Amino acid sequence: MPDQAFDADAVLKLLKKAKASGKALPFAFGLAGKPEDCGLMIDLRKPGKVLRGDMKKAPAIKKSCFGTLRVEENEVLLQPEKPLKGIVKQLKKKFMKEGMVKFKPVLIGPDGSIIDEESLPDDGAESPEAGAPAPADDGAAAALKQRIAAAAEAVKALGNPDLAGKLAPEIKASVKLLGQGDHDGCAARLDRLEAALAKLQAQPKSAPADPEQAAKLSKLLTAQAARIKSLPPEQAAPLAEQARAIAASLKSGALPAAADGLKALIRALDTPAGDTVPPADPMEIWQAAKEDVDRGISSLQDALKSQNHPVLAQIADAGLPGVTDGNQTALMKALFEMKSATGEARKKAAQALLAQIAAYLKFLKDDPVIAMVEDNPFGVKAPVKTPLTNALRQMAEIAKAA
Repeated sequence: MPDQAFDADAVLKLLKKAKASGKALPFAFGLAGKPEDCGLMIDLRKPGKVLRGDMKKAPAIKKSCFGTLRVEENEVLLQPEKPLKGIVKQLKKKFMKEGMVKFKPVLIGPDGSIIDEESLPDDGAESPEAGAPAPADDGAAAALKQRIAAAAEAVKALGNPDLAGKLAPEIKASVKLLGQGDHDGCAARLDRLEAALAKLQAQPKSAPADPEQAAKLSKLLTAQAARIKSLPPEQAAPLAEQARAIAASLKSGALPAAADGLKALIRALDTPAGDTVPPADPMEIWQAAKEDVDRGISSLQDALKSQNHPVLAQIADAGLPGVTDGNQTALMKALFEMKSATGEARKKAAQALLAQIAAYLKFLKDDPVIAMVEDNPFGVKAPVKTPLTNALRQMAEIAKAA
């Protein structure tokens, strides 16, 4: 089980990411009685102050600070808002214990100059929240209590149990911070929660898939599946694969992609044996799937525009291309080339398309940003993998037959 205050795998992964990107990441450090018990939390999205609130929950942590860090070469440049004496000494020993000896913690000031932590006061720069909470200000506490109650009612009013389940921990964390006397931490947490709620309340509701159309398409697919079973195995195999991809599209609610796939399947089944099957257009299949995905991405864009999420920020302005990076451009180029090619040139273009489809499928499977889009903190339904994967598989069958 990972250390609550120092998840070695997560810390190592994010230090490597910071080194590769050159970007500053938020962090919180926790000073402990023993160096091996000290804590370090790094995150791509959470502000340092929020991380510090999480850090304080660890039982071994006595004092804490937060700020941003960068990694240059193998130096971890820590720039806390209020430097804490012992951060370098304890992290050196902690890194050694966790097998991260190549990383060297360095404390720096606002101007980027190195700070000798021995010059810092023994009690650090941390105020009363390092130990016992400061006396509560009744007026501020009362205002925060009202905001927490209003946020809880707003979550309940959304009428979405899944979304309420995701937002409930934010409310509980706000209550806990208030109880600890951390008014700033509580207010910051409520600011983010209220902003997310405002976006969720303002965004248009996504239209659900038409159940009547889905039923018709499903019935039509069942009829084609029966026709496929009556064919010789060598003729049935590729058509059965197409039928499975269409069924997956129906299950995910990607009705336009399913309808286009059915048109192509019926054309193939209606063509007499020995005749040339009119080729389905992979471009149409892809555009239909992309439109399905774009609807979810558009809803997520609305929720992101006023938020500061470094990993997801690219989506807010760029839409689907921002999520899929260069894969979208390369695939579209291959689709256009196949669409305009004939004869031997079409076969060559089909092979190029298959290569791009394989690359895109691998990207969809492995890329962490896709997972973050689908499991976003706003509760917005934005399916990407299933509709695009189904379309790509249908396109692959067409390219193989070219």
